[in-house]
Amino acid sequence: MPKSTFYNLKKEKREKIEEALKKEFSENIFEKASVSNIIEKAGIPRGSFYQYFEDKEDALKYIIKKFLDNVKKEIKTLLTKNDGDIFDTTLDLYCFLVDRNYNETEVKLFQNIINKLRSENINIFKREKCKEVKNINNDNFYIDTKNLNLKNDKDIEYILKILTCILRAELIDVIHDKVTKELRKRTII
Repeated sequence: MPKSTFYNLKKEKREKIEEALKKEFSENIFEKASVSNIIEKAGIPRGSFYQYFEDKEDALKYIIKKFLDNVKKEIKTLLTKNDGDIFDTTLDLYCFLVDRNYNETEVKLFQNIINKLRSENINIFKREKCKEVKNINNDNFYIDTKNLNLKNDKDIEYILKILTCILRAELIDVIHDKVTKELRKRTII
């Protein structure tokens, strides 16, 4: 993740660097993405890039984390809207992510990430062992468990894992399909 020097930058400069990262990783697959292009687009010296990030992989991880943080915010909003119902929240989150009007840069960025994972046959569902879900009903997330007929505290963790896996698989297929259709349109025209 970015070094503290990156977070100490003024908001406008951070956003300019973020846009340069998104643009470079959307225009090029990871292997062809260039730190030189990133610093040129961001208007920063080469040395500054390495004061902010370890390397280009670190920069890409930051962009992915930023997207996931926005998704977490949306989950919190949807859980509140759905009175803690995790099933309605999962459906609403799916619709939010699929129906969202992604700009061309975002679509290409997703395409490059998904294609890299698929081309290298990386198991996109492999995850480190999930930490136990503790304090489900805290200030951050409220999940209504009274209608779930849970036998023990681990059951909610299992339900969340299943829903996450299904959601992830469906989103990857939908995004990949959208990207593939868009590419087909461009090559036909």
